[in-house]
Order: sequence, then C-alpha cells, then structure tokens
Amino acid sequence: MKRYHCKRHGRYLKLGILVILYTLVVLGTLVYRASGGQPNTHQRHKRDLSEDDENNTDCIPRSVDNFPGNFFTLEQTQDGGVFLHIFIALYLFGALAIVCDDYFVASLEVICDELNLKEDVAGATFMAAGSSAPEFFTALIGVFISKSDVGVGTIVGSAVFNILFIVGVCALFSGMVVNLTWWPMLRDCVYYIVAVATLVIVIQNGKVYWYEALIMFLLYLGYILIMYWNKDLEDYFERLYRKLRHIPEDPPSQNETQSLTGSQKISNGVYNTSKDSVKDVEDAKNDEAETSFTGTHESVPHEGHKDSKEYESPWLIPISFPARILWVTMLPVKALLYISIPDCRLPGRWRKMYPLTFIMSVVWIAGFSYIMVWMITIAGDSLGIADTVMGLTILAAGTSVPDCLSSLFVSRDGFGDMAVANSIGSNVFDILVCLGLPWLIETAAVNHGDFVKISSEGLIYSSITLLSTVIFLLLAMFFTKWTLSKPFGIVCLSAYVIVITFSVLYELNVFGNFVAEICPR
Repeated sequence: MKRYHCKRHGRYLKLGILVILYTLVVLGTLVYRASGGQPNTHQRHKRDLSEDDENNTDCIPRSVDNFPGNFFTLEQTQDGGVFLHIFIALYLFGALAIVCDDYFVASLEVICDELNLKEDVAGATFMAAGSSAPEFFTALIGVFISKSDVGVGTIVGSAVFNILFIVGVCALFSGMVVNLTWWPMLRDCVYYIVAVATLVIVIQNGKVYWYEALIMFLLYLGYILIMYWNKDLEDYFERLYRKLRHIPEDPPSQNETQSLTGSQKISNGVYNTSKDSVKDVEDAKNDEAETSFTGTHESVPHEGHKDSKEYESPWLIPISFPARILWVTMLPVKALLYISIPDCRLPGRWRKMYPLTFIMSVVWIAGFSYIMVWMITIAGDSLGIADTVMGLTILAAGTSVPDCLSSLFVSRDGFGDMAVANSIGSNVFDILVCLGLPWLIETAAVNHGDFVKISSEGLIYSSITLLSTVIFLLLAMFFTKWTLSKPFGIVCLSAYVIVITFSVLYELNVFGNFVAEICPR
C-alpha cells in the first residue's frame, strides 16, 4: 500500500512539473516574441481601406459596421444594454445546440444510412459537420459579412477548448478511471499536428490565397481516406509494433463473428445462433465502433437507423427542477423549430422528409449564428474588446458546450476513446474545413485571385500554441499511464486556463504592440 501511494504521489509530482514547464514555455514564447524586435508588425496589419480614408490605413475597421445597427445607442449599451446582447448570444448557444442535436445531426444520420457509408467515413464527414456546424457558420460570417478575424479566433479558441477543457472535464467528472487505447489517439493527434502546422504556415504572412485554402481542404480529404482504411491501418501498425518490440502474435480466436447474420462460427464449422452469441456479436460491434469513432457524438448505423437518438417529444416536461427551468426557457425555440422543421427521427413519411429537415436546419443554424455573432460583435465593440478575444473566449466556449456535454456522457459510460477522439477529430474538421472552405470560396469563387487578410498576429501565436497543447496532452497521458483520471483532468483544465489567459493578453497587446488598433468611430 505504501509503495502504491509513493507511485501515485510521484505521478502527481510529474504532472505538476509538466504544468509548470508548460507555463514557462508559453510565457517564454511570449517574452521572446515581444522582445525579438519586430518593428514592422503594424505594417503587416495594414488594411486597404477606401481612398478617401487614407489617414486611417494603420487601423482595423470596426466589424460592427458590417452588421445592422444596434437597437440601443452606444451610451445605452455601455450603461447596461450590453448584458442584453450577451444574454441573447447565450440563449442562441442553446438554440444552436437544439437545432444541431435534434434535427441537423438526425438528418445527417439518415443521409449516411441512405448512402450506406462506413461508420468511420460518416463520422469524419457528415457527423463531424453536424457537431461543428456553429463553428463553420461563424467562420463563414467572419469571412463574408463581418470581414474580421472572429471566425479564426472562434476556431482556434474552440480547438483549445476541445483538446484541453473537454478532455479535462471528462477526466474529472466521469466518475471512474477510464483507460484509453493507443491507436485512436495516435491517429487523430498526428493528423491534428499536421492540420495545425498547415494553419500556422498559411496565416503566418497575414494573407490566405486560394491554393493555400485548397491544400487545407485536400488535407481533410486525406483524413477521410485514412478513416476509410482505419481498420487496415490499425492492424498494420499493431503488427509493426509487435514486430519491433518482439511481441509474439496473439493465438487465433476460436470464435469468428459474422456481423451480417448475427451468427457465431465455431472452429469445427458449426454455427451457433443463441442469444448469448448474438449479444457477443453486438458487443464486438460496439467495441469496434469505439476505436473508430471521430467527430461525432454517437456511431452511425449501417442499416435501419437503429442506433440513432430516439425521438423525444419537445412537449415532454422533465422531472428534475433545474431541467424544468431549462425546458421552460428554451420552449419558444423548441416550438419554433417543431413547427418549421419536419422531424426525420419519426418513422414513416417523416423519415423520408430528411432532405427538407437538412435544408431547414441549415437555414436556422445560419440565422442563429448570424444573430449570435452580431450580438457578440456589438458587445465587444461597446466594451472595447477585439473580435478575436470574443472569439477565443465566449464564442469558442459557447459553440463547444454541446460537444463537452456529449463527450462527458460517453466518458461516464466508459467510452474514453470515444470522448477523446470526438474532441481531437472535431478539431481537425474545424481547422481544415471550417476555415479552409470559406477561404477557398472567397478567394477562388467570390473574389478570384484575391486573398483573405488575417489582421491579428496574436492568432499566429495562438495557433502555434495549439501544437504545444497536443504534445502536452500526449505527455500528460504518458505520465498517467493512458488513463483519464482526476489528476489528469485538473492538469488539462489548468493548462486551458494558462493558454487562454496568455492568448487574450497577447491580443490585448499586454506583451507588446503587435495587434493594430481599431479604427475610431
């Protein structure tokens, strides 16, 4: 027992040292960049304004001017009206969660069934799009409407939130020590490093061209191919690992399952179709789905939509008092969506209306996202806070809360691989698609030959920090023996606070005058 406590305290000490070292690395990077002498930083941030505004070329235009006017005056907003804007934005976070979870994801599940997609491919494409729809539309609004870095800030902040905060919450509140397997972590972390490195290279000069955006999108197609051959790649690397470590191969199993018939084949050729055998086959399916899970809250069935979320009436009153308060608060949104969107979770003709469910869900997500970014932009402008800071904090956390809850629920059921793969896999989609696709549309179709301007150098620092978060996560998992435990959760949450704090301070020019000033009113 004493030896066990010594090992545990030694593990805690290693985690504490890791947090301190990580803080020093982040702080050292900031100090180095602040004292490294970059006299032309503002020059890189210059915006090409209109010819009649030549005196203000050193400032960033106010993105609030690209939205409809505020329903309060500036003085009224600063005197307390800003809280109403923030409340509306928070309310829309809940509205987005409802329309995505109950309608959009449900329609995508039916689409995957109709196309007969493999679970891996469906998870990496349609289901990833379902869980990342708010981030995607926020990035679209940032590129085409607000003409600001709010979309990039939201994606970067959401990536930090997913990889540190969500994983930390799952480890801290799962109620058990959850063991992880190596392959999903290795697969997603390696490709995530590639995605972040590509993002850093693309935005380092402050300009994004069409070919750079195309490379990002093609990289995601490569990720889909990896997911398509996920099982074969896992078997190959497993054999390679055993060969390098001189580990003998496992003896062949006597029982071979056949997933199509639900039968069990014994070595002598006799089939057993008992209930226990069928249950073993289903358990094997669930285990396989766990290692292949990515970018979605639940596995996508091949046939019959069996594992989809069951239909739950929006008029069903919850039992607990807090749930009832939340139900009453969101009832207007539930009623509006119930009237305007056909629910394809219902059988019969309702299921066949999934194309209309998909289209109407996209319309509502786009509308909610527009109003949400509008409210956050007004709040940030009235408080003198940059769009990137609002994106790194409020928008990033708000759009990722549904993912956080979903990952927590599956980790409580013991599916730690599913929770971690969801967090990291969705980051790959956010960076390569939610940023790459709007940039590609803007530079290749809308304004062919032009480029998208990245105004904040702080986002480059934050993107570089994303690389360190992956290394930090892998080292922390190594020290905790690849388990999700409470000490691991505390370490991840501490790292999240450190990264976001320094990212915000950098955007506020605390460590140097690197971000251009906002143009006067």
